[in-house]
Amino acid sequence: MGLMTNYKNIKIEINGHVGCVTLDRQKDNNALNIETSKEIYEGFKELESNSSVRTILIQGNQKLFSPGADIKELNSLNTNSAKEKGLFNYFDKIKEIKIPIVASVEGYALGGGMELALLCDIIIACKEAKFGQPEINLGLIPGIGGTQRLKFFAGKHNANYLCMTGEIISGVRAYELGLVNILLDKENFSAEAFNIAKKISEKPKSSLIEIKKLISNNQLLDQGLEEERQSFYNLLDHENSKIGINAFLNKAKANWKD
Repeated sequence: MGLMTNYKNIKIEINGHVGCVTLDRQKDNNALNIETSKEIYEGFKELESNSSVRTILIQGNQKLFSPGADIKELNSLNTNSAKEKGLFNYFDKIKEIKIPIVASVEGYALGGGMELALLCDIIIACKEAKFGQPEINLGLIPGIGGTQRLKFFAGKHNANYLCMTGEIISGVRAYELGLVNILLDKENFSAEAFNIAKKISEKPKSSLIEIKKLISNNQLLDQGLEEERQSFYNLLDHENSKIGINAFLNKAKANWKD
């Protein structure tokens, strides 16, 4: 059963007690601009308000969950305009969603795409999926919780390595590091990932909400997220972010300033 709301960048469908959100910004390869983040949050809220939905499943396509931020949009922003336009506001609001959110990652989940997955309560990944925080290659840092949630799940040293190198790792490696909960083969991946979400959705909604609330309670993480966000905004005005973004858009090598 589809929902009536018309979205540009996502598709929504209800299947039993599972509300499925599919990233569908095809012409921009599922890049996460502000408009798309708004639709994701509003889609989640719409599903949560439906009495039959007990679990949300968010997915991309076989090649891309999401490669992260829309670099063209990022190129138009500085510290002040990013704050004024609410670059991260809708990602921050995802924590308001009371029912479980399951991320199904079959392809690339990079930068903001990986951070979107980390915002979810469970991550299911294909062995061939790819994860990474390559923001440093733009002269920036993760801004949606990458430094903090990576540290929380994978430990300080692994978080340092992934954020400082920008290296892209496989779903298998992400599972070994504790970033992925469930690892599946590529064959029948979508169906098996849905069945896991379905299994959760068959549990009592009242209990699911309480479990999520209790496990999500972490004041120390909230403080770290605030500091990460301020550092991201500050780096938007640094010369290296201009160098890195322009190099990315022009497919050239970045020559960093000391």
